[in-house]
Amino acid sequence: MPASPSPLGPANARFLAALLLGALALCAAYAALVLGQATYADVRALGRITFHNGYYDYLPVRVSAAEFARAQQLALGGAGALALAAALAGAGRRGRRQLGALAAETRAAGAGAWHTLAGLPSAQRWAAGASLALLTGARLFFGLVKAYHPDEIAGYDFFVRPGLLAVSSFYPVPNNHVLANTLSWLFFQVSPDLWFTLRLPVLLTATAGTGALFAGLVRFGTFRAALVALTPFAWLQLSLYHAVAGRGYWLLMTLAGVHFLALVALRARPQAPRVAWAALLASGILGCYTVPAFAYVVASASGYLGLGCLGRRDWAGLGRAVAVGAGIGAGAALLYAPLLLLSGWRLLLANGYVASRPWPVFAHALPAFAWFTEGTLAGQRTVGALAFGAGLGAFGWLLWGPAGARLAPDLRAAVRRLGLPALWFVLLPYALLAVQRVLPPERVLLYKALYFFVLVGLVVDAGLRARPGPWGPRLAGLALGLFVAYQTYTMCYLVAANRRYVGATWRAFDWLATQPPGRVLVGNNESSLHFLFLAHYRTPGRRWQFDTSAQPGVRYRYVVVPPDYQGPYRPPRPARPAYHDGVDDIYALPAPGQPVGHDPLFD
Repeated sequence: MPASPSPLGPANARFLAALLLGALALCAAYAALVLGQATYADVRALGRITFHNGYYDYLPVRVSAAEFARAQQLALGGAGALALAAALAGAGRRGRRQLGALAAETRAAGAGAWHTLAGLPSAQRWAAGASLALLTGARLFFGLVKAYHPDEIAGYDFFVRPGLLAVSSFYPVPNNHVLANTLSWLFFQVSPDLWFTLRLPVLLTATAGTGALFAGLVRFGTFRAALVALTPFAWLQLSLYHAVAGRGYWLLMTLAGVHFLALVALRARPQAPRVAWAALLASGILGCYTVPAFAYVVASASGYLGLGCLGRRDWAGLGRAVAVGAGIGAGAALLYAPLLLLSGWRLLLANGYVASRPWPVFAHALPAFAWFTEGTLAGQRTVGALAFGAGLGAFGWLLWGPAGARLAPDLRAAVRRLGLPALWFVLLPYALLAVQRVLPPERVLLYKALYFFVLVGLVVDAGLRARPGPWGPRLAGLALGLFVAYQTYTMCYLVAANRRYVGATWRAFDWLATQPPGRVLVGNNESSLHFLFLAHYRTPGRRWQFDTSAQPGVRYRYVVVPPDYQGPYRPPRPARPAYHDGVDDIYALPAPGQPVGHDPLFD
């Protein structure tokens, strides 16, 4: 059978070569910048940064001065070679014509999105604007009142403050959000204030990302479906939390949404494919550099494109999809090059949260994992999976049932353009998890909630059109309001509990700072992170000695443990804590202290 015409735009090897080489040249130039602005003394200094990976530890720097100098030369030479190759690919009349077409398509895409939003009725524009303003206000409020998570202060203390080399090449958890920490490092150059450095970049990212995703969903779908999709997704408690905390998950979700919309654009507007391919490539590289788990998003998009091309025997489109997928992998590898040089593959892959499990253990745990994960992503961890199943069932009825034939043309097109790939993006990660035998934390798969709520938005829009009248929109608005209220209440409860816990830990440190100097054993991982941070910034002139596991033969002056701890760190009765606040008990041992035995529990 002859191959079908490609719906992914006309083949142009010169444009694709210039695009890929240009992206790789930029990635290589950034890696060369990171290495080139550092000295070998900076490299050695990485080994003196105290970080926390369940216990205090240090990076073993195994790169010699000569090896680092060769790496700097290789990075600079590689960046120059790739830049030259990109320039040659884009040179000449045909190359300039392709780059001009990319610029024109980019302007047209921006203008089209703007005209789509500007063309909405005034009531819809007011509704969207009020929703975004209310959401931004809630994010700002929680960003101001929420106490700092240990991962936030660790990111600030261990990576952002030491500089760009530490951010880009030093990879113990929680520096597994490299691009987000890089943005924080940029803000740190303006002001070292903790909120400005950690929370403001996330607030700006989440606000811009919400607006961009809404514009894209309206562009390729309908206003009502976009509003219904973005409202529960953005107000979801886990989503709201990560729009506040100084970590990388809202950046990941924004890039995942852009990656998805670029895929939709390739299918919906094949006459202007260059900007879609460029967006797919850029969002894929940056997403993988944000959190490595973005590979799930790339695999979902590549699989959807690849299967579509195979079904149509579109070999040219398949070749472009493979080339862009390979370019994403190569670009991310170049950005991670400083990390691989100084930290190595072991630290990059040694994340216990995504460790592979034996197949029987994985298979036994998978049903509960899926139930609680999808429940959380649907809004309620215990019973939310029922809503998830109902949403998928309703979309299936809309897609394949008799109701689909009665849809208005614009909604039928939106269901095909947005709904089918969204369903694929929701379900495919389970196949990938099965191959890996991995059960990651819910936040790793949080990006999937966007695609699920896109399906819900399409179903709600179809239902409201099928039964017109004033009560349908009122009931839908009431349901959204109740969902937002419940998620906000949950967030308030968690923030209050977090403030009490972290406040108690900081007060415990303040008490300890008033005591005579002495070596401190901190047997609580979160407290040990906060204590180290506070030691650096509240008492910079005092020399502290903290341990998270007892060192043989060492006499400790203070022992910090949770009140319910019953292990060997607790001094024998009738000893009573000198400080007690319900979170930390601090025992002040008589000088010169008592020897404390080794406890593998804290290793």
